[in-house]
Amino acid sequence: MLPSNNTSDRESTLNHPTIGIIGCGNIGGRQAANFLAHGYSVYVYDINPDAMAQLQSVGAYIVQSCAELATCSEIIFTALPTPADVITAVLEGPQNLSQGLRSGSVYIDLTTNSPETILRLHQAMEQLGVEMLDAPFNDCPVGAESKGSMGLAIMASGSKGTFERVQPILELMADRVLYCGEITSGTKCKLIHNAVNAVAVQAVSEGITLGLAQGIPLEIIWDTLRFGSFGQNAGDIHGLPHYWFSRRCDDSSKHPAFTVKLLHKDLRIALGMANQSNIRVNHLSLTVKDYEEAERRGWSNYATTKVRCLQEERAGVIAKAALPVISSDTQPQPQSTSTGTEDSEIKKGIFSVLAVLVLVLGSNLFQLGLHWLLRSPN
Repeated sequence: MLPSNNTSDRESTLNHPTIGIIGCGNIGGRQAANFLAHGYSVYVYDINPDAMAQLQSVGAYIVQSCAELATCSEIIFTALPTPADVITAVLEGPQNLSQGLRSGSVYIDLTTNSPETILRLHQAMEQLGVEMLDAPFNDCPVGAESKGSMGLAIMASGSKGTFERVQPILELMADRVLYCGEITSGTKCKLIHNAVNAVAVQAVSEGITLGLAQGIPLEIIWDTLRFGSFGQNAGDIHGLPHYWFSRRCDDSSKHPAFTVKLLHKDLRIALGMANQSNIRVNHLSLTVKDYEEAERRGWSNYATTKVRCLQEERAGVIAKAALPVISSDTQPQPQSTSTGTEDSEIKKGIFSVLAVLVLVLGSNLFQLGLHWLLRSPN
């Protein structure tokens, strides 16, 4: 039984809805385990039998098709790599989800999708009498199993009534559940989030390689960035020793949580949004070109950090050092390090360049976000 809009009913029936999850990978698999841990009955389907078997071993029920999953579940999630995968699973593939959906059920797409695909899905759900939300996560798959860090958020959009109906269930999945507005708004917010992050990462790469080219030790550049206001609030600073400086990014066998090809997909969609809105996003355009080059080089299945290597080539330097991995939620105290007046001025210059890049980026993408969030999906 689905929770009603009545608060007392919603609380009393919180554990009753059966959950169906299509896609048992980094997001779907972790959320299936999460629901099982909270006492839910969970049905799963994935084209990879091993992924389903792993969840079956901890209590999930496996089914043989998306259509069968629909007949067993009241709330259905898709968590798939691409928009095309979602269309196949939900509308066009053999024994797809739409063939088994029942009127009154709720369908929620967790995929980082395209607005056009979300609208198509929403129209199909309306014809079937099924309520729908698009609700991507703001974080990489690691976050899906680390609820409690206050960093994992769901950006949900669709009917406010549908959102309130399933809000208690969404709150089991993340630290924050944001209602973004009408259908597709959550997807647009996620695309803008990923675009800002990708461009900021490339800006950090430029700053670090500029410092190395000026002869400043990598350790000093890292301290300059992470102890400043930029490093405390943005820029993916704290993970650099683990993913980049250690050269972990050069090994595709590490099975990265977020690959070059997946982020490239998101950036292409975000750039398409900007083009449709006639909004110039210069930094995003340049970042997309880097991801295109990375895929041409065969880096599709490497971690997104691998794209930084292109900037290293342009600068003729390598960022490599055995530095301690520091959690992003720690507040390290800066140590006094003297490198002379000239180095100090160079470090200030690097920080200023990064600050300007991020401010311009934020302005461009904020305009894009306002345009898309204020316009009607119709």
